[in-house]
Amino acid sequence: MHPYLRILVIALVAMIIAGALVALALVGRNTMLSVFALLAAGLVAVLMGGLLFVQSWVWSQRSWREGSRGRSLAMALAGGLAIVVASVAAAGSIVLLLTFFLG
Repeated sequence: MHPYLRILVIALVAMIIAGALVALALVGRNTMLSVFALLAAGLVAVLMGGLLFVQSWVWSQRSWREGSRGRSLAMALAGGLAIVVASVAAAGSIVLLLTFFLG
């Protein structure tokens, strides 16, 4: 398996775990458990989005140097999408922290 494909699979599984944490937060009756589950989901999304962005950058550059322009562009777009997901998750986590813990 290509190392970049392995990173994509790891990020996909991590996003499924983050989705499960969000589902736990939505169906849970305990408010603190819900808040901690949402914070954990945000942390997982930020870490995986950042990792996928960095790996996309590295593998996109390698593919570009090898002459594979289309693959390089696809990897760069995947990295851009990953950093957008990470930034939205970070913003949501910060709003959650400001609302429940620092407000």
